Amino acid sequence: MVSKVYFADIRAKKREETIPEKIKRLFDAANMKEIISKNDLVALKLHLGTKGNQRHLRPEHVRAIVEKVREAGGQPFITETTGMGLAGSRGTALGCLQTAAIHGFTEDVVGAPIIVADGPKGLWGVKIEVNGVKMKEIELAQAIAEADALISIAHVKGHPRTGFAGALKNIGMGCVTKCGKAPLHMAKKPTINPEKCNNCGLCLTFCPVAAIQYINGKPQVIQEKCVWGCGCWDICPMKAFPSWNELHHKTNTELQIRLIDATLAVINHIGSNKIGYFNLAYDITPHCDCAEYGDVPMVPDIGVFASKDPVAIDKASADAIINSPGIPRSAAEELNVMNPGDDKFTALTNWPPFETFLGAGGTRGWRIQLETAAKLGLGSMEYELIKIT
Repeated sequence: MVSKVYFADIRAKKREETIPEKIKRLFDAANMKEIISKNDLVALKLHLGTKGNQRHLRPEHVRAIVEKVREAGGQPFITETTGMGLAGSRGTALGCLQTAAIHGFTEDVVGAPIIVADGPKGLWGVKIEVNGVKMKEIELAQAIAEADALISIAHVKGHPRTGFAGALKNIGMGCVTKCGKAPLHMAKKPTINPEKCNNCGLCLTFCPVAAIQYINGKPQVIQEKCVWGCGCWDICPMKAFPSWNELHHKTNTELQIRLIDATLAVINHIGSNKIGYFNLAYDITPHCDCAEYGDVPMVPDIGVFASKDPVAIDKASADAIINSPGIPRSAAEELNVMNPGDDKFTALTNWPPFETFLGAGGTRGWRIQLETAAKLGLGSMEYELIKIT
């Protein structure tokens, strides 16, 4: 089956050609109002950026979708989930909201309330069964679980573990709690090496579910109580926990398949007929918006894609980026993928800042996301690109 993907380029020579105006026309062309019933609570899922990262989405572009959702009769809210671990700038709801405000995502700017979907520490969610390739259950963030409709607003870019990040990753990784993210990333729960532990007790006070307790005079992780995603491995001054990379799945392919299983669970829960997708292809950096920095984009700004098919929109976005020329003094030049047609995402396997994320597989094999999603019936890799002006 060939899916329709609507596209508007980034060029503007008058007000009617600006991105917010084109987003509104894309909303209409893709018939996004069809997914919204009167008074639906509509979750607009996006990444609010990390402190220090200046290559994130623009609030005024999100506002354009907010206005169209209201026009369609829906009640929109902007939403995101906390990141893995509690110690980072996005580790708690408070941190997420503070970072959002720094980046201009406030209610008066975007025109809708901002809700951190998985609660104060990222532990509020609903367990959802899924017949995935690897996963049989995920924990969906509470606010997204309660939404009547969902619009993904993804910033298309590279990623240190998945190579490519778009709509599928925005849904699969971005709509679950810390407890939901943990098994996507991690092969095992943390443990404590008693020979390295100095009994400082920091981890006991840190754990929000009291899963670390003294046993025979030494702290131990009670595996049955551990919720797995809070980041105790990051706060130990003695490094008595395994490192993040030691806890992670050995291959990035494993992570990608699991995140598609999570995407399947989210789509099944809300309903594929109640979800729409926007991919914003500008500031296309080699890294994701979780990075605490913003590198030079790999290719020139491209535009905005809209579809009701998450696989097709990601394939169209990736194709457009690969078929673009590289930008001088960017990762594309470092990796010698400057020509149209060069695979910028596979090349990131060899980008030095990503070396620690490579895993045992030796490659990021980013297409596994799309292939797995297509096999699970989430959409089609065949698409018709319809350009609007």
